[in-house]
Amino acid sequence: MLKEYSGFTLMEIIVAMIVVGILSAGGLMVYNGLIESSNVTATVQSVGKLEHAVSSFIQVNGGTITPPTGLTLAQAMQEDNLVPPSWNVNGAEIIPPNASFVQYYYISSDAPAGGYYYVLGISAPQMTNSQALNICDSIENSISGVSSDGSTSFNIGNGQTCLTDLFNGNASSANNTAFSGMLTFTFD
Repeated sequence: MLKEYSGFTLMEIIVAMIVVGILSAGGLMVYNGLIESSNVTATVQSVGKLEHAVSSFIQVNGGTITPPTGLTLAQAMQEDNLVPPSWNVNGAEIIPPNASFVQYYYISSDAPAGGYYYVLGISAPQMTNSQALNICDSIENSISGVSSDGSTSFNIGNGQTCLTDLFNGNASSANNTAFSGMLTFTFD
């Protein structure tokens, strides 16, 4: 008399493991995409908060962006309670709470004759070229310049774009490799 065994064959187990592996890999890709997207969104929102803080500083200080002697713009904004209370200020650096993607925002100002401008840099060592382009594209309508090296030589308002300025118009270079430098915006 033959014994009947119940259970799975080795082939069925291997097929099941392959299916689970494929589903897991797809899930990880979706998860990573969501994390990258949320980092971009959070950064753009933070830049918006800092833009509002600078505008408020200018209004509070009679139309000037120049901080009091001995203070950076970031420190002066903190003294005027314009930086969110949970954020830390260290010189010209504004450090968001639980800094993970963005290590800090760098902010400085200048008031040349007939106007003013301020520079806002984003230090995010794990930022990819794709994320840098997405951040830049999200806020380029309100900026006058953008660069990856801290200079203010670009002028978005004159028909140039983030893709042109950061990646010489080559969309394929705006990939998921590491972005080098600090993403820096000039606001006027």
